[in-house]
Amino acid sequence: MEKLKILYIEDDKATREDLVKLLNHETLAIDDTRKYIIEMVSVDMLDDTVEQIHKFRPDVVILDIKKDKGSSDEGLAILKKIQNQLFVPIIFYSGNISAVKGLESQIVGSATKGDGGVDELKAEITRITKSGLAFIKRRIHGCLEAEFINYFWGIIHEERDKFHKDSNDFSLGYLLLRKFALSLSKEKIYGILGDTLTEDKVHPMEFYVYPTDKSREYENGEVLKKGDEIYVILTPSCDFIETIKRSRKAQKVLLAKPHKLIENDVYEKYLGDKVKYTQKLTNLIESRLGDRYFFLPKTPFIENMVIDFQVKEMCDYADLKNFSRIAKLDDPYAQSMTSSFIRYYNRIGSPDLDSNLILIGLDKKKLS
Repeated sequence: MEKLKILYIEDDKATREDLVKLLNHETLAIDDTRKYIIEMVSVDMLDDTVEQIHKFRPDVVILDIKKDKGSSDEGLAILKKIQNQLFVPIIFYSGNISAVKGLESQIVGSATKGDGGVDELKAEITRITKSGLAFIKRRIHGCLEAEFINYFWGIIHEERDKFHKDSNDFSLGYLLLRKFALSLSKEKIYGILGDTLTEDKVHPMEFYVYPTDKSREYENGEVLKKGDEIYVILTPSCDFIETIKRSRKAQKVLLAKPHKLIENDVYEKYLGDKVKYTQKLTNLIESRLGDRYFFLPKTPFIENMVIDFQVKEMCDYADLKNFSRIAKLDDPYAQSMTSSFIRYYNRIGSPDLDSNLILIGLDKKKLS
């Protein structure tokens, strides 16, 4: 059974010892298949607290909020030090957590000491553990170590006739990191997160790169926001490139303007008759309702949206500065969206063939 390493930072020795007795060696059951043994140690709120975190390498830190000389929160000061030097999920555990309520997120939790406080603390530990974020550093390190072993001993050393010691015309480090990046398949990512993989299905987060790297040029598939409206860039990425010898082609930028799924006619019909319209709604969500539509799944930064390629806008490139850059459709979803867009506008219609004539001819042939 895998260990869940927890470091408890608390200035009161008796409180530290009591909580360690309660939680150390306890089994934390996330579900029927994921169970962890808690390994818990505690330290005082010392100046070298961050060094203690580096030394113990915990998966989760439980942190008290102690008033330092009546003027500042030492727990918040420790949080700031942690944020400046490393990543580890934090749970504030104090008799008064009002000072940290505004800091709560998927990686920062809180629980109140007192009656029922330990149960609340366990619930927060379970929440963070279930997300996989508690183990992400450790597991990535394990994956990278496995790639080092396989790449350097299994490939480079075994093929030393090609990669002999006098050769210095390439970077093995670059080759290794590119191989590691390509090795992060869907299955391996799910393994790192400890999630359950649904075969042949896509998790909504797989659609996006978030947040957008704002130091880079705009790209096809980039998700923008202006006011309450969402837009997606349809212009090809190559049209944004500008060099000394080449000016930018995209003086005008073509934007799709998605609408919310709950505003779509198919969804409204589904609410009225689920039996009849469940499959059609499913087809819309899976982008199988013709090339006119492309679905954008919900995440914390976007609602369930539907791109209708009949609804588009043009804007000047210079006006893009008035939009917020939210995220980008990842590969291959940006390409899939563009392909649907191209197919929709490049389709060629033709008159319907008179199938009755074909059927009559077949019937006559059968009778003869």
